[in-house]
Amino acid sequence: MPDDAPVLRRPTTWLIAAVVALVLAVIAVAGVLLMPKAQSEADAAPTAAGPRPTPAAAGEPVPVAPPAAPPADGSPVPADCSAAYTTDWAGAFAPDYVLNPAWATGDGGPVLLGTDDPGALPTLEQTTELTCAWLPAEPSDGRTGLVTSIARVDEAQRSAALGAFEAGGLDCFEELDGTRCIAEWEEPAGPAGESHFFRDDVWIATRWSGPAVTGYTHDIIAALFA
Repeated sequence: MPDDAPVLRRPTTWLIAAVVALVLAVIAVAGVLLMPKAQSEADAAPTAAGPRPTPAAAGEPVPVAPPAAPPADGSPVPADCSAAYTTDWAGAFAPDYVLNPAWATGDGGPVLLGTDDPGALPTLEQTTELTCAWLPAEPSDGRTGLVTSIARVDEAQRSAALGAFEAGGLDCFEELDGTRCIAEWEEPAGPAGESHFFRDDVWIATRWSGPAVTGYTHDIIAALFA
């Protein structure tokens, strides 16, 4: 019966084919179901650039640096000449010179500043807060005597004035926690010169022609920075 054998095997072949087809269908369905998850996981994976930054919590305040406080006015420039000295200098200047005579401080009086240096004069003119002038009791040109200007300057003004004095040949050195510049010479009226002291924001500028006193600038420093 050679012709009966293929007939007996055919159902088995169909059955195997059906099973294979069913398995393939199951695999295909599973692949479709799993594809979104795989894609989602791929999207969630960090890129080569590294993990994303973590955002701040909603509503979290951002710190802001407060504005710088305005500098306090710590200048020791006194309101009048009586507070500019620790001692009474009237005796040392007498009888030739008196403090701030009326002819020098009223209308029409001479310009009284503690320097003649052309590089520093404009700054002193703008920044002087107090002038103490020991001058003859009788009117004069304001050149004979001693004039002190006490000014308040910023760092740029201080540097410009010091540069002018050094260029003008004054001897500048550190003294009493500040910088002092001095020049001395002789004039017909007697000893003459200029002394300038800078400390913090204060400039003590003094020029003289005639009076010969010792310790004058140091006394002003002691009064202002005590």
